Amino acid sequence: MNSFKKSSFAVALMVAVGSAQAASVEVYGTVDTGLLYTHESSDSKDNNKKIHESADNWGVASGTNTASVIGIRGMENISDDLSVGFVLENSFNSDDGSFAEENTLFDKEAQLFVTSSFGTVSLGRMGALTAGEGTYDIFMVNGDAMDGGYADYIGAGYWMDRGIYDNMISFQSPEFAGITAFAQYSFGTSGDDMMPSRDKERYAALGATFSTGNFSAVAVVDTVMKNRQTVTGYDKAIDDAMAFSIGANYDMGFMKPFIGFQYGQHEQMIGGVPGVETDETESYVGDLDGYAVAVGSAFPIWGGELQVSVYYADGDGKAYGYYQDETTQSPEVSKMNVKRYGVALFHNYELSKRTSLYAGIGYDYQEYDESDVNSSEKEHFEQDSVQVGVGLVHNF
Repeated sequence: MNSFKKSSFAVALMVAVGSAQAASVEVYGTVDTGLLYTHESSDSKDNNKKIHESADNWGVASGTNTASVIGIRGMENISDDLSVGFVLENSFNSDDGSFAEENTLFDKEAQLFVTSSFGTVSLGRMGALTAGEGTYDIFMVNGDAMDGGYADYIGAGYWMDRGIYDNMISFQSPEFAGITAFAQYSFGTSGDDMMPSRDKERYAALGATFSTGNFSAVAVVDTVMKNRQTVTGYDKAIDDAMAFSIGANYDMGFMKPFIGFQYGQHEQMIGGVPGVETDETESYVGDLDGYAVAVGSAFPIWGGELQVSVYYADGDGKAYGYYQDETTQSPEVSKMNVKRYGVALFHNYELSKRTSLYAGIGYDYQEYDESDVNSSEKEHFEQDSVQVGVGLVHNF
């Protein structure tokens, strides 16, 4: 972290605190630090060449239970029916003090909102309805017992590929008969949005939650409108991703069962598979159809909450690979079949209203088969992973 980042964040905090007399302003945060063990064992077969790899990693980790963050939020009442507020939230690695996302000061959320009897309108950087992040987390909080999971393999990473997006406008309606409606649109999910619409990636979503008594449900339809300049020369072949998500839970007192389901078309990945790594010379665009489902429950036992989750994801379609230095070459096109499943347990023990201990364990299996449509080249990959984490969370 350079001195400019440090001073910028310090100035932001001082300005916010110094303006507390003009509006209700709060500085808040969470620090999550613990130990994390990860075992990964993979087998791959590429044109009859077999490769086995195994790795064990153990160390201090930040954000296993929840992201370590520091934030500023405030609200001013303009009138009896109109308020203006903001949320600015930065995530950091508590194990080494670095920014969680390089070159982004408020990576978790940076929004200004206006609320009235007609609803709330927010503008800025915020999580998608199905991303499991921030103010507008409505799908995972209602349909996933672990609300997106923990670390990499403790009930995590199998939902459709959505995230925190820039240049977002979000709307939340007032509740009526237990129903609350939501809408989102990002003019450009990352960085500058002042360019032609198809030269950038955009996002749009419609959703609703329903609550009555101890029962809650959610439904969302969203789309990622892909950047058709990602791969020069075959932009017409890039279809926009679209997913349909539903979830529900019911609080029975002694347990709270959850169920969530997603079906996606033209997705980059299904269940987080394949986890393709590229560099500045390569591009990967997935065109996969498939689904993900999770069933779990939360149990108020042992001085806190025990969460249990079982998940499965499956899909197929095509993948396009392009090498930037071969401008006249058509993309490499492959057929893909992907699969992922796992089980996880997580317990949170409340020491106080602000501090808790946690422990979790997860097993995860991933697999994909890839075959080149223009040749006999084939690849098979599978990976078993086990992850165990323990730690401490303090809120302030």
